[in-house]
Amino acid sequence: MAIHAQPPGHGNVIVASNFGRIGKKGDEDDMRCIRTGKPNLEVNGPHFEDEVALKDKSGRTIGAVAAVFNNKPGDDKQRMVATAEQIGSEMQRQLPGASRLFGANN
Repeated sequence: MAIHAQPPGHGNVIVASNFGRIGKKGDEDDMRCIRTGKPNLEVNGPHFEDEVALKDKSGRTIGAVAAVFNNKPGDDKQRMVATAEQIGSEMQRQLPGASRLFGANN
């Protein structure tokens, strides 16, 4: 998993990840997901990635969250997509605003 967001005073970067790359700037695919709210699906070798818009409780887009799954022929990609969407929904219910991602009081 990775969270793309814009820390105060910075551009959109990976701010949390369990596979490294923290601080990597958002590329065009990341930014398109954030701008349009449409998921970004990618197959990269043995990995399937579903990136969904990260929203706060009010429904405002504050970044993107990418769920990366191990992938092999025959795997149920629709199930992976549903899992990524569920993660995004759970995060939305818990995020009062973008500042909460960075430890600021609301």
